[in-house]
Amino acid sequence: MIKIQYNFIFIFIFIGFLNHCYSQGNENWIDKVSPKLFEKLEKSDKTDFIVYLKNQYRVENNEDKLNKTEQAKTAFLQLKENNYKSQKDIINLIDRLNYDYRRYLIVNAILVTGDKKLVKILANRRDVSYLAYDSPVKKEKELDISSKEINEVKTTWGIKMIEADKVWNLGFDGSGVVVGGQDTGYDWTHPAIKTKYRGFVNDTLADHNYNWHDAIHEISLLHNDSIIDPSNNPCGLDSQKPCDDHSHGTHTMGTMVGKRPTDSLIIGVAPEANWIGCRNMERGWGKPSTYIECYEWFMAPTDLEGQNPDPAKSPDVINNSWGCPVKEGCDSTNWQYLELAMDNLRNSGVFVVVSAGNDGIRNCGSVNDPSAMFENSFAVGATRLITDTTGLTFRDTIAGFSSRGPVTVDGSFRLKPEITAPGQGVLSCVPGNEYRFSSGTSMAGPHVAGVVALILSANPDLRGKVDKIAQIIEETADPRYDIDSCRGIDEPVLPNSVYGYGRIDALAAVEKALEIKTSTEDKISMDSDIVIYPNPAADIINIKIEDNSDIIAYSVYDQFGFLRIRNTGLNSRQINISGLNSGIYFLKVDINDKTIIKKLIKL
Repeated sequence: MIKIQYNFIFIFIFIGFLNHCYSQGNENWIDKVSPKLFEKLEKSDKTDFIVYLKNQYRVENNEDKLNKTEQAKTAFLQLKENNYKSQKDIINLIDRLNYDYRRYLIVNAILVTGDKKLVKILANRRDVSYLAYDSPVKKEKELDISSKEINEVKTTWGIKMIEADKVWNLGFDGSGVVVGGQDTGYDWTHPAIKTKYRGFVNDTLADHNYNWHDAIHEISLLHNDSIIDPSNNPCGLDSQKPCDDHSHGTHTMGTMVGKRPTDSLIIGVAPEANWIGCRNMERGWGKPSTYIECYEWFMAPTDLEGQNPDPAKSPDVINNSWGCPVKEGCDSTNWQYLELAMDNLRNSGVFVVVSAGNDGIRNCGSVNDPSAMFENSFAVGATRLITDTTGLTFRDTIAGFSSRGPVTVDGSFRLKPEITAPGQGVLSCVPGNEYRFSSGTSMAGPHVAGVVALILSANPDLRGKVDKIAQIIEETADPRYDIDSCRGIDEPVLPNSVYGYGRIDALAAVEKALEIKTSTEDKISMDSDIVIYPNPAADIINIKIEDNSDIIAYSVYDQFGFLRIRNTGLNSRQINISGLNSGIYFLKVDINDKTIIKKLIKL
């Protein structure tokens, strides 16, 4: 009797426990599913959706402890350990149920092609945070420019405005730096950027492994076509070589590294940098999964089969000229995951440049889309050219379309953008071996990515030092004060919601980078310590080298990048600077296989 009563009580409690678990899941699982996903599944049996897990991992910023390669490898291994391990059970479940999926590493998420049944099963799991419909996203809208503007702009005015050409005169042109871009793709055969592609071997051969990734695996539903036809879809799906089906990406890459061979016109801020690319949009339409996939690929590029990831091959800086607005699928339910993907890439040592958007029209709070709205993004607004009546002198001011801060959409009111750069009437390359003027913050962002390449070309030991590079750019920007009424400030302030810290200044940024003591300088001081004295000096400066290495050549440049003194073939230890005007100069000394740059002051 007692035994029967005990068993009855046990069964009653156990059933109550199950009912509690079921009712709890039954009550909460719907809240974990995007309404847009429910809406989509009412119209089709299956659709793509992203399963975000609760156990998200944020990579620590170790730029003060690790070099660029170490940062990349550490971040990759940490994410692989955490995210792939925590995905094990749910992946086994999806496998058993025989649904298609793609795993992500940069965020703890899985892209699944499933139905209502699978949605309910996954949403009821305790390790699942949210199920989001993988809705299409359109690239930043293009802006037309008038024929008058084209006639006024005869060359790449943006490069001259930020004084990148003077940086080249100092000997820094992006050499040794790798820039990346995720966009509509890239026409790698365009002569303006072909030889700068990292996979370039010769005119007829290229190695696209680790240099190109196509995140487009299906035709966007928004095109209302389903047939892959070269006439309407020139790149197809899963392209095995760089391809651009919309021209936007090729134009942005040209602004970073391009050079027009026909007349040697340099259209790229860092013309000797190499580039790699990822396509995240199909004829201008992408979606959260494609953006996440490209972010992940840049952290650890893979071969063309998507295998054997190698974080050592990650780029130094990437440009992102796209936005993901609320009306197109990115909202408060998934912002955090896109932001985490960007942050994890950034904390692996890659500088992330993003366009602020073209929704300004003098409206406050118009920086409101991923990734520009995120705290750690380096958002770029656009300036336009102003010339005087003679056309001989020019300056720039904010473009009317450039989005303004602060960020209000998430209630943070954080200041954006960080910086501005030339973005109206920008000449660059487009598919078909052609060139075109375009406008937008899409054109401004690549100027900033190019300046990052120049900084790293001048001081390679800043690779991976994302915070330090951002600080250099902000501190050396051409200050543009504005009455920040968007933040309720009635007097000119810096930074502000229009210009951020100002318009980027490539020459000042590189000069600042050269002043920073780095591990490279420490190494030089141990095996070939250079001292210049006296400094400041009025006439003669002396060069002392501890190990008596031969001086192959030396050059003296002024602060504007112009060569003032050049000496080759003579192992001289003295330089006569009496003919120079008072001011700041840079001494470049070539010693055996090293180049050392020192700042000097002429009295």
